[in-house]
Amino acid sequence: MPVFVVTHEEPADWPHPDAPFTFVTDGIESAVAQAKAAAGDKIVAVASPTIAQQCLNAGLLDGIQVDLVPVLLGSGIRFFDNLDATIELTGPGVVEGDGVTHLSYRVQR
Repeated sequence: MPVFVVTHEEPADWPHPDAPFTFVTDGIESAVAQAKAAAGDKIVAVASPTIAQQCLNAGLLDGIQVDLVPVLLGSGIRFFDNLDATIELTGPGVVEGDGVTHLSYRVQR
């Protein structure tokens, strides 16, 4: 499955030339567009708080899935910090698992 890595600079010494990674240096919009083109009619997933925040701010996400686990972290990057505006969501869809609750929301446009 192709992976698009948003970065300021492509690594010069990438030791895995056959890995399905594309380093995107021209912004989040370009990375999402390339991922959508590669995915065709399949779903494109976004990972990491900073990338998700950039996508939310740019209006590039259709939905959000939160996997809620009973662990409280004392530090780290908050997933929904640094948003430019209030983003309204509909839902949630809820699926309970063993030690996890999966919440899914649609982003309102």
